[in-house]
Amino acid sequence: MRISQLDLIKYGKFTDETLRFPSAGQDFHVIVGPNEAGKSTIRTAVSELLFGMKLQTPLDFLHATPELRIGGVLESGAGALAFHRARGRSPLRTPADDKLPDDYLNAILDGATREFFEQMFGLDHGRLVDGGRSILDASDKLGQVLFESAAGVGTLGPVREELDARAGELWAPRRSGSAFAQAEASFNEAVGELKVVQVRTRDWVDRKEARDAVEQEIEQARTEQRRLEALRSKLERVRRLAPYLKELTIKEAALAELGAVVELPPTAYADLLKAQGDLAAEQKVLEERRADLLAKRQARDAIDPDADALALEGDIEALDRLRGACMNHAQDLLLLGADVERHLSAAGSAAAQLGWPTDEASLRASLPTALSLKTVANLLRDHGALHQALAGARESLDERTQELAQAREQLARLSTVDVPEVLRAALADAQGFRSSGQREQALERDIAAAERALADALDALGQWRKPVDALRVLDVPSAARLGALLNEASERASAAAAACDARDSAQEELERLELQEKHFAETHKVVTTAEVLAARARRDGAWGDIRSGAVDLATGAPAVDDAIRLADELVDAQLGATQAAATLQSLRQQVESARAVLTRRQAAVDERERELAAHRDAWSDLATTAGVPGMPLAAMGDWLAKRDMVFAAQLELDRQRREFETIREARAGAEAALRTALRLVSRGSDADGLAALIAIAETFVQSAEKTLAQKDSLEDRAREAERGCATARSRAGQAQAAYDAWQAQWRDALADAKLSANAVTLAAAEGALGLANAVTAELAGADAPRNRMAAIRAELAALEAGARRLAEALEPAWLASGDWLDVARRLTMRVAAARETARAIGRADEAVRQADGKVADAAAAVAGADARIQPLLQLAGVASIDAALPLAERSDRQRQLRQAVDAAKEALVRDGDGLSQAAVEAEVAEQDIADVPAHLEAVKQSLGDVGKRLNALAQQQVVAQQAFGAIDGQASAAVAEAKRQEALAAMGDAAEQYLEAATASRLLKWATDRYRDQKQGPMLRRAGEIFAGLTLGEFTRLTVDTERTPPALYARRTKGTSVEVAGLSEGTRDQLFLALRIAALELQLASRTALPFVADDLFINFDDARAKAGLEALRDLSTRTQVLFLTHHDHLLPLVRDVFGAQVNVVALQREVAGA
Repeated sequence: MRISQLDLIKYGKFTDETLRFPSAGQDFHVIVGPNEAGKSTIRTAVSELLFGMKLQTPLDFLHATPELRIGGVLESGAGALAFHRARGRSPLRTPADDKLPDDYLNAILDGATREFFEQMFGLDHGRLVDGGRSILDASDKLGQVLFESAAGVGTLGPVREELDARAGELWAPRRSGSAFAQAEASFNEAVGELKVVQVRTRDWVDRKEARDAVEQEIEQARTEQRRLEALRSKLERVRRLAPYLKELTIKEAALAELGAVVELPPTAYADLLKAQGDLAAEQKVLEERRADLLAKRQARDAIDPDADALALEGDIEALDRLRGACMNHAQDLLLLGADVERHLSAAGSAAAQLGWPTDEASLRASLPTALSLKTVANLLRDHGALHQALAGARESLDERTQELAQAREQLARLSTVDVPEVLRAALADAQGFRSSGQREQALERDIAAAERALADALDALGQWRKPVDALRVLDVPSAARLGALLNEASERASAAAAACDARDSAQEELERLELQEKHFAETHKVVTTAEVLAARARRDGAWGDIRSGAVDLATGAPAVDDAIRLADELVDAQLGATQAAATLQSLRQQVESARAVLTRRQAAVDERERELAAHRDAWSDLATTAGVPGMPLAAMGDWLAKRDMVFAAQLELDRQRREFETIREARAGAEAALRTALRLVSRGSDADGLAALIAIAETFVQSAEKTLAQKDSLEDRAREAERGCATARSRAGQAQAAYDAWQAQWRDALADAKLSANAVTLAAAEGALGLANAVTAELAGADAPRNRMAAIRAELAALEAGARRLAEALEPAWLASGDWLDVARRLTMRVAAARETARAIGRADEAVRQADGKVADAAAAVAGADARIQPLLQLAGVASIDAALPLAERSDRQRQLRQAVDAAKEALVRDGDGLSQAAVEAEVAEQDIADVPAHLEAVKQSLGDVGKRLNALAQQQVVAQQAFGAIDGQASAAVAEAKRQEALAAMGDAAEQYLEAATASRLLKWATDRYRDQKQGPMLRRAGEIFAGLTLGEFTRLTVDTERTPPALYARRTKGTSVEVAGLSEGTRDQLFLALRIAALELQLASRTALPFVADDLFINFDDARAKAGLEALRDLSTRTQVLFLTHHDHLLPLVRDVFGAQVNVVALQREVAGA
């Protein structure tokens, strides 16, 4: 089964919200949103959609509790079920609000309950953490934890523990506080008392002498035992302390033989050896670094610097830069000369077209100024804009004049109408009731439904149905009073039933005892004390008749003899059957006691039944007084609830009627006001309804407003046209003045530029201006090459002067070549060589400095190593390490001997039983150490013999004491037998209860063990596979060590090592519990109908890698059942899409905006 659609109609913060979960091969759906977006509400909605809403809910903060409603569509192999769930007596409804039977979902849920669903198919972060902690806390009950994980049952363990505890209270081996043990102790005590009564014929003196003789032998044996114990302790002490004493003597002699020793630290010998090695190593390093320093100084001295070249380094570098600039100067001079000739030829050709001189000197003298040519160009550029502005201004003036005339003509033809304010107000009120007819019809339907609901609620009252007003005035008991009455009735009924059960038990017990008494009397000839007293009374009566003379001797003597003989026989018989008589007397006393108990219990039954009848009569009177005669007390609560439903239905009906009347009256008032307002403008009639009146008023108002709007628009257009005309006339005058000024400036500019003869038209003027600019440009183009040729000649002269000066200073022979570029190149090469020599000298100086520093460091290390060992050498009083090493060895030897002496003395004190060393030495000196084991074994054997003798004497003493104490018993046989019977009954009762509890516990254990043996193995294997994936392969599988008590769960790492649960981190324990839960769920799905699995923020403590592994585990689960994954971590969405693909269904929730 899966949920394809969840409708949150009125539920929590949601209103008419629909969540869709389309079916897919991987039935996984993500519901993501921030905190307070409603994820917990959706989780609760899934549970309550399937199993019903709880009576108390915190989700009624937006919608009232009776209005809460959710819906959904469930899909299964049999098809789809669409339904709604609301609150009330019939919560299951169709989407059209028709009632559905309460068992509508039973088939699709397959017997699942809310508790089963929330435990097996729901998991959130809190339960995940608690589950991980429970695996750790319940490690001593590993089998139970794994069984509960696989079966989804968490209550069988406590049930079996309660059964075991109850069985332990009834009976347990070596437990004196159990019920059976207490009853058995009472039985043994009663049997002992009975035996005491039966041994009164023994001789008191013989028993006392036997007891005293046994006690005297016991005292002698105990004296011998104390002597042997003292001897054993002494021999044990000698055997134990002799080795320590010998060790002490040897070590003290060795210590004395060692003589005076310089005490050095325990690490002195090791420190000396280390210092000796460190000094040798540091001295070797010092010698090596001194040799390196000498070699580096010799290499430095072998390098000669070029000081003359370095002194002129700046001049040579400047000369080299100048040489680079002059490399192509000879070729550049030829090219530049040709460029000058080309520019002069082009300038002459352009000047000839303008009628100007063609030679360079005359042309430059007659050339117009650049300002005059620029002025002509600017005037040419401005002409087009000025001409276009003039034409545009004239056209704009014509358009504005026409617009003004049109606006004035339209205003003259337009007429307007004013709308009264009362009409506007009436129309605004009436428009609110435009759809009131539909609302009134809906209210009429609601009123009819409320009337039907009221009738149904009244019908549910049954024979006690009354009008609502009559129901309101009924003086019915309150809920608290009714609860008290129900509790009292239940208590009285329970008391009556308990009294009847007790009476029946007492009756059965009386019948059993009477039958037992009858059978005992039939099988035993028992003479009772009453019979003996009766026989003695007859004897005394017969003798009294003879003594008084009422009967003569001859006649009464036979009767007296018979009476004496009968009395003596009865006495003898009574003395010979004391046990039987005591038993019979006990049985008769038990019969009388049981009869008295039966009488009391029968009286208690009568009293309880009278109380119950009185309570029922009182309730009958109270029901009659309340107006519901004949109402059973048990049905009163349900009837009161139904009465409250009647009140609620009546209240709802009254509210809807009031709302209907209010809406109808307001609509009528609005209609009358609108009709009156329309009459003011001669619109509407009395036959028109509200809708027609609203339409007429709206049409009238809209027409008047449209006319006013048109008038305002035309007036605005006229004013705008007037302003446009004035602006257009002003712009036309400005444009004409600007154009006239341009023409005057144009004539003056042509004369200044010497172009008047060639500028007959604007086009000709533009061509002449181009030729004049070309002449100017070509003459300027010839100036640039000439300037460059002068600069080149100056640079060549500077190169020659510099090269000559530097060559005379460094190498005069180079002057003869006359090639100053080559001289500059040679000078540059020499200064480069001088710089490299200087760098080599710098490197050699740095190497010498570093080598000198290393020599100083090595010398400091040697001095430091020597300084570190000096305090130890001073303590030893020697100057060298070789001399201090033997002293350190002697110090260590002395320290070892002292520790051994101290250890031996400590052993003597610890194991010496408080004796001084001298006493211990004396005891050891008295014994031959070789014979001590044999003596000790003989003493132990003697102690064993004495112990056995004391045990036998103790048993004899108990027997003798019991025999002697039995003579002085005071309890009667009847009382002892009664106690014995009561103890037997208690033992039987305890044994019966123990057998029930122990059998139930054992059967439950067998069942759970069998189920666990069947399910735990596959579940562990599957959980191990899932756990390996969740931990990214860090663990391979899960194992259970059943050899330990209790069994222990282990996780095996990839490297082969096993880790117990307690050794896992908290996050890994959470992942272990998640693996167990998923594996258990998969086992459940193999045998039961699949239900949606709801996972809420499981990966809060997972990093991204393990979160992705968790999603992969849920992906496998989603192929078996639907998975709804709720989270407020949107950063998990890329991982979700990576695992499930981009097509995964994501439902986004939004938090309500504050104050919205």
